Amino acid sequence: MVYTGKPSRGCGMCKSRRIKCDENRPTCGNCKKSARACPGYPDDFDLVFRDENKAMAKKARKSSGTTLSSSSPGRSSSHTSPHLSPSSVSKVSPGENALPGEIAFPGEIAFPITTTPPRTPSEPAQSQQILALLNNTTPNFPLKETFDFDTFIWNLEHAIPPTISLAPECEAVPFFFKNFITLPQQAESTRGYLEYLVPLYNRARPSSVLHLATTAVAMATCGQYPGRQELLREAVSTYGRALKKLKDDLKEPAMSKSDETVLAILMFSLYETIMSTDDTITAWGNHVDGAVALTKLRGMEQFDDPMSHAMFRAVRTMMITSCVQRSKPIDTFPGTQGWIGQGDISEENAANRLTLICIDLPNLRARANVLTTTPYNPAYEAEAKQILDFAQMVDGNLEEWYRTLPPEWKHRIIGVVSDVIAPDEIALAEKWPGEQHVYHDVPLASIMNDYRVCRIFCRRVIMACVTWLSFGGRFADGDVAWDKSVFVIQMMVDEISACVPFHMSYELQPVAKEMGQEQNAAEAFGGYSLVWPLYVAANAETVPQEQRDWLFARLSVIGTRFGLNSAQVLVLARRHVLTCGPMFP
Repeated sequence: MVYTGKPSRGCGMCKSRRIKCDENRPTCGNCKKSARACPGYPDDFDLVFRDENKAMAKKARKSSGTTLSSSSPGRSSSHTSPHLSPSSVSKVSPGENALPGEIAFPGEIAFPITTTPPRTPSEPAQSQQILALLNNTTPNFPLKETFDFDTFIWNLEHAIPPTISLAPECEAVPFFFKNFITLPQQAESTRGYLEYLVPLYNRARPSSVLHLATTAVAMATCGQYPGRQELLREAVSTYGRALKKLKDDLKEPAMSKSDETVLAILMFSLYETIMSTDDTITAWGNHVDGAVALTKLRGMEQFDDPMSHAMFRAVRTMMITSCVQRSKPIDTFPGTQGWIGQGDISEENAANRLTLICIDLPNLRARANVLTTTPYNPAYEAEAKQILDFAQMVDGNLEEWYRTLPPEWKHRIIGVVSDVIAPDEIALAEKWPGEQHVYHDVPLASIMNDYRVCRIFCRRVIMACVTWLSFGGRFADGDVAWDKSVFVIQMMVDEISACVPFHMSYELQPVAKEMGQEQNAAEAFGGYSLVWPLYVAANAETVPQEQRDWLFARLSVIGTRFGLNSAQVLVLARRHVLTCGPMFP
């Protein structure tokens, strides 16, 4: 306790008249003689603690280097302020009279607030927020009011700091959902798995493998931003815990076949794509293979539930992507119609029809690679012609798919660049000469680029077979097939080049603005969805060298702008999704 001297026990009237009170009860003698109404005597408890609070307030001001002078205007101690109870205090928020970094209380008194940075594990446990008077600021008290320490302490304990230190996932997960989980604008474009993350995430428990996988992906995504690299360490830790949780879930038959588990495994593959290192290539393929294995175990029953059927389509799409990348034949699905699932291909939406058209492309590429990497042998001519005919059939189906699309799916021409790029300016040119295209949104543009990539693959298979057959002599119709392939590939590459500014510019993406996407996130989403098409286009043998250099330069720009080195860009390209939408970042 702080001793403040013997308190005066006189009545309020004698105190105001500065005369000695005889302290008679119930009315003092001075008030009786002067015919004044005696206001009574103060309660002993309130009297003692009011004086002690004043002393403590003075001590607090001294400890912070601030002294309230009794001679300063508006700081006279001859007036006491009315006691403010907690119920009479308005909601704590920065007032219009408060300076930045201060809390405003009733009576226009502003008290500064300071916060300490989040503690590290090596620091002793302590409060994450410290409220204190700053030693360079003297609170301004209004005239006729003094410092009320009770009120100050109550507000101090109940104040809400203007900034609160949140756990990393509390910031990363909402940012990830807002800026990267872009729902399709049209039902016909639904084909991937991220469209179903929101409902399954909300359905799952906070401790579930899906929540952990999503958190790891979100922190890995945000960790790619400049100055946020510390989130990558958190992402790795969370990813490890998610893998451990998955291992436990797979021991339970019901949980191992759930939609939640399948989606979590697909999120693991997305995590490996985001981290983009050479060590993640095998892990990415293993995650896709794991999702395929679980989908096969789920059998035909999964077609009875709309969500499970949607997850089947998503895994099917990822499987095709993985098999194309690795030139690996597709596993058979234990159903009457195989990976077509249930129903007819005509009942699928446009995006899934593209997937089903390409479902034989991995097997086609695998067969062509085996054949064309061996010396010519007349015994295998029939095999070469069969592969050639099959590739032409798939290419024809792709062309028919494009022809039957609704007009809103196709590009709009917003300009034509006629200037020729000087050789020394190719790396800096944002646009390739020719038409400039825009689309409804980036996901739709990505589907169209996947169509072009598939046609490039088909035509490259055709050219490889024609070249192999030509070693046995003149091949009938070989020149026609070759010339048409060169023409189709160049057309596809030109159309990919024409949409590069759309993907990379926030100003050309009105839907992203309407959805409230952050500019950097929207451009990253568009840029990363270009990596695979640019990589395929730049590696097409018949593309002019100048255009090839420009395409590789755009890949370099994407890497530089979004924090990837050239090796990471190439790794990302090799594992980019072919027919299920962009992978990011």
